[in-house]
Formats: sequence, C-alpha cells, structure tokens
Amino acid sequence: LRQEKTSATNVELTIDENAAAMRRAAFTFETQVSSLEVPSLGLKKDKAMREMNTKLSDTLIEFPDSPAAQLKRTRAVTKTVTKKKEPKAKGDFQLDFGLDLVAMIRPDGFGNFQGYGGYQMNGNSITVGFQNDADDPGVIAQCGGMRPPLIRVQPKLRIDLER
Repeated sequence: LRQEKTSATNVELTIDENAAAMRRAAFTFETQVSSLEVPSLGLKKDKAMREMNTKLSDTLIEFPDSPAAQLKRTRAVTKTVTKKKEPKAKGDFQLDFGLDLVAMIRPDGFGNFQGYGGYQMNGNSITVGFQNDADDPGVIAQCGGMRPPLIRVQPKLRIDLER
C-alpha cells in the first residue's frame, strides 16, 4: 500500500492506486478460495470474502498511523536530508547584486493609521510603509524639533557572495 500526501493530485492517485491494489488482492484471494469451496458441505467463499475485504479496508485506513508507516516516512526524510551536495570546484564562487528600496510616507496625524507593503522580483525588492504620525510630539522630538519629511527613501545595494 502506498501512502503519500504531497498534493491533491498525488492524494487522488494514491487513493486510486490503493483501491486498485485492494481489488487485485481481493480478486487473487477469491480465485484461490474458489478452488477450496465445497457448496454441498456448506463451505462457501462469501463469508471469507467479506472478512478479507473488511481486513483489507481496515489495514488501508489504519496504515498511515501505524509504526511501519512512521518508520517509512522517517526513512524518506532521512534519505532526503542526507543527500550529499556535489563539491564545487576550487575558487568557484557566485556573486549576485540586488537593489532594495525602502520608502516611508509620513503625512499629518498622530499615528493612528499605519501599514506597509512589499514586492520582490528577481534579486530586487521594494518596501513602502505608511504612518500618519508627523504631528506626534514624540516623533517631532526624535527629529530634532522638526517635523519628519513626508517621504523618505533608503536605497540599499545588496551583494551576495557564495562559494
């Protein structure tokens, strides 16, 4: 039986595969039991088929929580985590540049309305904040007795060096 839950389509495929495996097992069991059936003695396959289908269904439902399934998932995670990276050639490095712009808009008010938003594309990003606190005495004191500028932009050059 297969147990995988990575996406909706995989879950549907797994359900179909499990149902097909259950049908194959039931058919194989029915084929084998048919040769043992003796109707004149009351030895019929119907009861055995019902019991087998019940046990298969119960196993299919209980398997994801079983210790065997947990061990299988643990082994899959361990295998994924312990994959070795290919060594890079000596002196091989990668240099990436990016520009980040941060802007703050501070109109008149006492700080009761604020928010921010951002956008990233490739290695660049922009973040814009808004807070109406230009009339707040605490903000004016922080700015040396003057009101803060309406718009403040801070560009940042980002350099990423990987070896």
